[in-house]
Amino acid sequence: MLEQTFKVIDKVGMPHVMSFMSEQLREFNTNELEWIKLLPLNKKALLHGACHFPFESAKGTRSGYRIRASVNVDHAPPFRFEHWGRVPSTTNKRGWVSGEQTFFFDDLEQCAVHTLSHECFHFLAATGQTALQNIEANANWWADQWLKSFQSRQD
Repeated sequence: MLEQTFKVIDKVGMPHVMSFMSEQLREFNTNELEWIKLLPLNKKALLHGACHFPFESAKGTRSGYRIRASVNVDHAPPFRFEHWGRVPSTTNKRGWVSGEQTFFFDDLEQCAVHTLSHECFHFLAATGQTALQNIEANANWWADQWLKSFQSRQD
């Protein structure tokens, strides 16, 4: 288990979600991760996520990777979200192609876990900690795996 040095910021009030995310990241090198943040979203969208890559500011200070997810606290569950996924294919040697997929979440916690996990994948792929290609279909597949783990702990 590696030492974690990143900040965990929860502005939605889901400490068990943020604890789960920290646990999932324990097996990875997070030295370049500055923070992981969960925020409320008050636009029409259900969710929004971002993985910001390191940059140097005009003042010469360097940031680390920054993972952010925002979830709409005003929407009522269940939730549906359309995005890129691994669509089964008998003609592709991988057994899947990247295509539109519908993701379902029973509650806002599941939505938050999936969105944060998706962005964590982008961080892990960018830092060479997974061999999977850094594409949206793989990020959502990764998020599905972490969400299943989260759900199994809730049962």
